[in-house]
Amino acid sequence: MDVRDLPLALLAKSVGAVLALFLAGATIFVWSGIYNVAASSDHLRITTWLLAQIRERSIDTRTFAVDVPPLDDDGMIRLGASHYEGVCVSCHGRPGQKINPVVSGMLPQPPDLADVGNRRPPEEIFWIVRHGLKYTGMPAWPDLRREDEVWAVTAFLADLPTRIPDYSDLAGLPRGSEDRGDGVSSGGTLTDCGRCHESGSKDTNGSRIPRLAGLPEAYILRSLQDYARGSRPSGIMQPVADLLDEHAMRDLAARYSAVRAPAERPATTAAPPERIRRGETIATLGVPENGVPACLSCHSGRQSPQFPVLAGQHSDYIRDQLKLWQRGGRVGTPYGRIMAAVAAALETEQIDDVAAYLSSLPSGSVRSAPTTEAER
Repeated sequence: MDVRDLPLALLAKSVGAVLALFLAGATIFVWSGIYNVAASSDHLRITTWLLAQIRERSIDTRTFAVDVPPLDDDGMIRLGASHYEGVCVSCHGRPGQKINPVVSGMLPQPPDLADVGNRRPPEEIFWIVRHGLKYTGMPAWPDLRREDEVWAVTAFLADLPTRIPDYSDLAGLPRGSEDRGDGVSSGGTLTDCGRCHESGSKDTNGSRIPRLAGLPEAYILRSLQDYARGSRPSGIMQPVADLLDEHAMRDLAARYSAVRAPAERPATTAAPPERIRRGETIATLGVPENGVPACLSCHSGRQSPQFPVLAGQHSDYIRDQLKLWQRGGRVGTPYGRIMAAVAAALETEQIDDVAAYLSSLPSGSVRSAPTTEAER
């Protein structure tokens, strides 16, 4: 052996010996069971520090390019608050109230989110809500395709530090307590639909939640079935529908189909007259040059009961769904694939126009689409 190679060989042997000792020590440590994994005992300080560093650096790296949309929309905030009440409260508690003593025994303990909007920027809140966190009990969003739903929860949490006194109203708690008849019992679980959806005497809890009153019973039933099987993605509705048996679904479908909306129900927003006129053209005549059929050729309430009536629906909700179809987020059903092709042929302004027009119509069925300009 060349004498010049001796130091390098010794170094290699030394490194190998150290690695062997480390692996042997790690093996003994793991198999001995000496580390206490009980939630009643905290981690070692070095373990807690190391896990925190890994978590925060991972979040920083993965949120660098997240594009934050406008979050000051009341409908988004209410939708996020409604979901928070239905799911997140079980671990994080209601803002301004103590966390459940049972949950406080978790390790790590779920953080109080009342001031999370001051502690984290929106892009970090969004990423955590969407992807969850390993080894914390924080789950990922049930369907990663529904970024719009995750942004709604983000909007609520980002705004929460200034809205804690308003939480009850934002989450629809008074609505749910007014009329428990809007819920349905299935498998011992009460689904409190009235906290979000309307009952005739009250509108939905915000413009991002669909109006169900008077929709065809067959359509509502199919929607619940699609949510339950996951073919219609929704991190908000899938967990709800999954708790319902067939009888409960049919009960809800019949109940909401029978609800009659108020004769005068204001549109979600006051759209300019020009926008409504442009939207009327699309809804009644379509966009033939782009292969877009008239919306009312299917959605006027005079066709198949599998088609929802769109007259009087929230413009925000219609717009959100059309954009979701454009992103490929609702292609899991035959009807969804049809609408995805239609939405893909619409421009952003056209979506805004048709949503404004349909929202401006009185609730209920409307005349079918004319076939020519002369028939308008």
